[in-house]
Amino acid sequence: MKLNYKPDFSKNHRRTFLRQFGAGITALAVPNIFLNGKANTIPPINKIPFLELSQDFQDESYWEMVKKQFIIAPGKIMVNAANLCPSPHFVNERVANYSQDLASDVSFQNRGKFGKERGRVIKRMAKFLNVDSLEIGITRNTSESNNIVVNGLDFGAEDEILIWDQNHPTNNIAWEQRARRYGFVVKKISVPSAPESKADLVKAFKDQMSPRTRLIAFSHISNVSGIALPAKEICQMAREQNVLTLVDGAQSFGFLNLDLRAMGCDFYSSSTHKWLMGPMENGILYARKAVMDKLWPNIIAAGWKEDHQSLDEKVCVLGQRNTPSTPAIIDIIDFHETVGTPNIEARVRYLNAYLKEQIRKKLPNATFVTPLASELSGGITIFRLPGKEPRMIFQKLYENYGIAGAPTGGIRLSPHIYCTSKDMDRIVEALVALAGD
Repeated sequence: MKLNYKPDFSKNHRRTFLRQFGAGITALAVPNIFLNGKANTIPPINKIPFLELSQDFQDESYWEMVKKQFIIAPGKIMVNAANLCPSPHFVNERVANYSQDLASDVSFQNRGKFGKERGRVIKRMAKFLNVDSLEIGITRNTSESNNIVVNGLDFGAEDEILIWDQNHPTNNIAWEQRARRYGFVVKKISVPSAPESKADLVKAFKDQMSPRTRLIAFSHISNVSGIALPAKEICQMAREQNVLTLVDGAQSFGFLNLDLRAMGCDFYSSSTHKWLMGPMENGILYARKAVMDKLWPNIIAAGWKEDHQSLDEKVCVLGQRNTPSTPAIIDIIDFHETVGTPNIEARVRYLNAYLKEQIRKKLPNATFVTPLASELSGGITIFRLPGKEPRMIFQKLYENYGIAGAPTGGIRLSPHIYCTSKDMDRIVEALVALAGD
């Protein structure tokens, strides 16, 4: 498995890197960010050199250091990033401290800080995704973001929407329900179960487009197969035909090194509690400035204004929310940028490649739902064991071995940077034992 990074793994480089990394994270372990209602400044994560990776980049001592920033219970292995990730300890502390501050003083005066923090989060998120801050809104999760788009665009009986049949229900059933009400056509697209190239995946959508097609809605990476669609190519094809695109990024945001401007999508949705490893009950919605005015608000709460200037003001004024959790998004973005987003993507790809290799080697009868090729998959590995019901394996993995996965599409394992190669070895050992039962 080749990764295009040049390594520098001299002992001095590793020791300096880990020492700086540890010092930076420790700086965040501050008991309280508020004292008697007055804000104290938490030092930011120290900026350190990117870990340079290569095809032999398995510096497990570094990734063990990363793992220690999470409070995963001893003996447990979390490989369920496709559903929910643990957050680093400092994210949990940030949320807890803000929650305590709010509980101690719910006045409008004290709560004013949360509006300012929300503005800071939007600016950092926009920079993180290489878009304009006016194009970013904070929601509660991917589901809400998807439904804002589904219910916010105008379509009539003459229009057609293309959706991937592997979409999440919020980007699938939601379209079908709205079509029943307004009369437009929803056409489901299937892709080859064993695609040989990105071109195979793009062709599946291109062949179903017609003059009536107004929007293509698809998951960037499927949560039920692990197939990764070539989003940039699909969005470019759609733009050439004046067709809108909605990309559900629940399985790519926080894992891939993303640039939404380069991707060329019109709308992008995701959550912070999955691959970003951030606080729960926060999501993002991106709408390209040129198409923002096409969206009608779904919910109008106190504070909404007709002369909105940003996406957040236009469609994300949703009433009282879990405001103490949102500021911690900045902390997790700091963490991603400290470790290096390219390094995070490369590490997750390595873990999945290693896991697939070990399953193939030690469980040769296993059948993979997820493509083995890295360019056709992402951070999810789904497979089946002959004669074994996935839900039973899922349950036994946790009950007997403390391994948290999912029974989605088969046996679904989605490791993240808080996992190590040793964890992958333990998982395969457990699977071998369960396959023999």
